[in-house]
Amino acid sequence: MECGIIKKAELEKLITYATEQNKVFYAPVEGEKGFEFKAVTNYEKITLDYDNVKLPPKSIFFPQREVLCRFSGDTLKEAASDKAEDYIIFGIRPCDASALVYLDKVFKDEKGRFQDPYYLMRREKALIIALACNTPRATCFCTSVGGSPAGKTGSDILVTDLGEALVFESCSEKGKGFMDKSGLFKKPTERDIKAKEEKARQVEQSMAEIPTPDIAGLTEKIDRDFEDPLWDAITRNCLGCGACTYLCPTCHCFDITDEENGKGEGIRLRTWDSCQYPLFTLHASGHNPRVNKKQRLRQRIMHKFSYSVANTGDIFCVGCGRCITYCPVNLDIRDMLNALNKL
Repeated sequence: MECGIIKKAELEKLITYATEQNKVFYAPVEGEKGFEFKAVTNYEKITLDYDNVKLPPKSIFFPQREVLCRFSGDTLKEAASDKAEDYIIFGIRPCDASALVYLDKVFKDEKGRFQDPYYLMRREKALIIALACNTPRATCFCTSVGGSPAGKTGSDILVTDLGEALVFESCSEKGKGFMDKSGLFKKPTERDIKAKEEKARQVEQSMAEIPTPDIAGLTEKIDRDFEDPLWDAITRNCLGCGACTYLCPTCHCFDITDEENGKGEGIRLRTWDSCQYPLFTLHASGHNPRVNKKQRLRQRIMHKFSYSVANTGDIFCVGCGRCITYCPVNLDIRDMLNALNKL
């Protein structure tokens, strides 16, 4: 089945089916600190009327804190996370789904040299059901970086909210197989399909009213103007807090440490890190190649809009706008990029 439709009132059946198939069902839920993805067992807790979660769902695949292995003396033991459950992530926004494709290139390079078994295990067992955006935020700019409020990249199924019903469209063989096997979906009418397409057109058109950055030719310009004084100007108000990197769906820097309990037993721990921190590049010799905020913020922008392009062919930004929304001093990456592109 390429497209199927289901009434919202019947979405409970989808969760029940997932449970019967021993799949954990993650969905957006409103909590004390805003919206977040949690495992649910009924439809009552799910909210579809939300803009986006604060912490990107990349944390489901790439946890902020993860035990890689345990050790006792010279003996290594597998981590508890070596057996991931099958699960469904329902309601992820298209920008966050597309971000997973970029993370795939980091944790599984095309030549097969570097493989992250923990991340890849979770990716293999996940079914991604994205929810197309009906109301983009004032900080969204996905269309500027090749995305769309109804983008399919990284999704197995794309859902469009038509009010009383949801239209499901398969985007991969995994998604199509799930829809066919479930038997829960009815064939949408031609009117339903037209409504879905019109909704996508209207939402994308509304993006034209939101300020967007001009990134045409940006990579070449920032490579050329690496030492331009403008970098000092756009960094002046930055606190170096790292919030932009922690909330970014494509940032993937991490640190690995061993923690020992004094009895010869311990864990090897992986935790998120940030290029915005002074210790991130501190060498054992005491030398630090990035000693100030300008160098660190420049690294972040260069990584996303130059180095990643050179390494993977892709800009590592999906235009989700989190770094704008949650910056404590109101720095706007769109303004930075526009300024750099005028050099």
